[in-house]
Amino acid sequence: MIVKDEEELLPRCLDSLTRLADEIIIVDTGSADRTKEIALKYGAKLFDYSWTNNFAAARNESLRHATGKWILVLDADEYLAENEYDKWNKFLNKEKPVSHLAYSLPVVNFTAEKEFQDEITTAPVTRLFSNYKGIYFERPIHEQLTRGQRGKLYHRKIDLNIYHTGYQAQRVTEKNKHERNMSIFNEMKKNDNMSDYDWFTLGNQYRYVRNEIEAVHCYEQAIKGADPNSAWYPHCLVGLISLYLSQDRLELVEEWTNTKLSKFSDYPDYYTIKGSQYEKIGFFEKAIDCYLKAVNIAEQRASDKLEIWLVEPKFSFETPVLQLVELYFKLNDNQQAIYWLSKLLHKNNKNPLVLLKLIEWLCQNESSDSVIDLLNKIYDIHDEADRNLLFKVSLVLGQVELVRYYMKFIGSLDHLSLLDQARLAVITDNQEMWLGLSPSNQQLDADNQLQLWIQMAVGAIQWNNYSVLIQIEGEFQNDEISKLTEFIVAMLTNGHLPEEQDLKNYSSSLFLVAKQLFLIKAFGKFDEFINFMRSSELINQLANYFYKLNLTEMALNYYSILLSEQQLDFTSVVNLGRYHINNQFYEDAVEFFSEAVNREPANQTLYIPLIRHANKELKDYYSNKFITECPQFVNITFVREFLNQEKK
Repeated sequence: MIVKDEEELLPRCLDSLTRLADEIIIVDTGSADRTKEIALKYGAKLFDYSWTNNFAAARNESLRHATGKWILVLDADEYLAENEYDKWNKFLNKEKPVSHLAYSLPVVNFTAEKEFQDEITTAPVTRLFSNYKGIYFERPIHEQLTRGQRGKLYHRKIDLNIYHTGYQAQRVTEKNKHERNMSIFNEMKKNDNMSDYDWFTLGNQYRYVRNEIEAVHCYEQAIKGADPNSAWYPHCLVGLISLYLSQDRLELVEEWTNTKLSKFSDYPDYYTIKGSQYEKIGFFEKAIDCYLKAVNIAEQRASDKLEIWLVEPKFSFETPVLQLVELYFKLNDNQQAIYWLSKLLHKNNKNPLVLLKLIEWLCQNESSDSVIDLLNKIYDIHDEADRNLLFKVSLVLGQVELVRYYMKFIGSLDHLSLLDQARLAVITDNQEMWLGLSPSNQQLDADNQLQLWIQMAVGAIQWNNYSVLIQIEGEFQNDEISKLTEFIVAMLTNGHLPEEQDLKNYSSSLFLVAKQLFLIKAFGKFDEFINFMRSSELINQLANYFYKLNLTEMALNYYSILLSEQQLDFTSVVNLGRYHINNQFYEDAVEFFSEAVNREPANQTLYIPLIRHANKELKDYYSNKFITECPQFVNITFVREFLNQEKK
């Protein structure tokens, strides 16, 4: 290992090695914290080294001191998994060292703030090799192993994982890795010392800091002369195509997918990317077919004990399933959408966003008992983390039956935040608890201030008591909260109606209040609130919310009012278009999609259902309009085939 100022993560790394490594060699490049002390505590052989802006040189210094049969190279922000120790020992005891062979391991990168399984990427990195065989590092950054003049070094993939958290946002900030790495890359470019692999790693660097334009340039530069058989090639290819997708450069997506990525069509990544391309243009049924194919391939590869994914773990399940959920909801196939949401939770039940989406929909369409029965099949109510998660999500969603059920297993509620206490008071109709809440001495940012105010506003409406809102307004000194408080006080005192422009400006916050009143089943207060705060913006948001939850009758009632007043917003128009297609009212659907196209003529997803269901005259008109407004998509093979077919 080479380290510098790694006191925070070094213990975790070394803990994961103590039962595997016969010796731990650490080269320190200038730590000013407790890194050296920690290394010595774990019995490491510690060596000082003056940093020269060259990772390969520092790595080679660490290799110089190794006396073991095998060498494993790690960074301090990496670690091994305890449940994989037996696999490591079995491999190392059985394998015979070969001078021309090194081993590539998947490095599992947790790139988000929380280590959910749908927030990881993997990349193969050659980190394991035999000692005393002339193998060493080259390249100043993202260093690679070589045998130099001794001949080619071959790389073999093995199924032993290294886990890495170094590129989580907080760690990047702490370590200033981007600035450090860029200084090395800039020096290499200045000296015209960039290999194809270096351009690829520079593209990764730009992608981590969300500079997509530079990342694309680097990936394009890298892949020009890349060996398609190199371990990093598919990562560069998928990275480039993914960026083309995010930039809507779909002609390039098709070109690279059909000519290059198709060679990896036995992996789920290929079909997930194909599905994304179809979905981007509005071919939802074709997208669904691709996403289902991706999941089936991943399951088959897992069954055959093969590598499941090519590049991205999320492309094998999480991404295609999440997209299936969204598309099935759009197509009003709610049963399939809920089925796949449940599958997603069975795969990873620690993702609160997926859980929230499932519970929110089910609670409006199923009984509380049936929802609890389903959740008890996915979660262990006796597990503290599981029951806390279920309680928290139920609280956020204002589901009183679920909250009361999970409260029985929680025990003490002393750990609840002020916001959650406010939610609990409102949900359980506990006015005494609500009156006792105070934000004094609470350090809340603007978003949390607003979230707390919403709960207190719901309580104020519920119990016709605005004194707490006045107190909060005085303590927060927040202009939006002051204005919203003015609205609620006016409502509760039969004061003047708010100005139309004010209602429009604050419609998003007013929607959250209305939504909460609806969720806690305070329907009389909900109606009173809507009548007082009525604006087209608020009514559109409510209509679209009800439509999303399959509360179709309520949604259509609001849509009818908006339609009669000619106040439908764009999302409402599209939802009505989809509703009429799903129910085979094609003539009405065409009218709504025509209106949507008039509002957003460059939105390519609107044209496919419109052209498909229009009469001959309108079909020709909108085909030509699509060609005019969205010329960048016209030459994509399946788009061209669709347009030609519709002309017949």
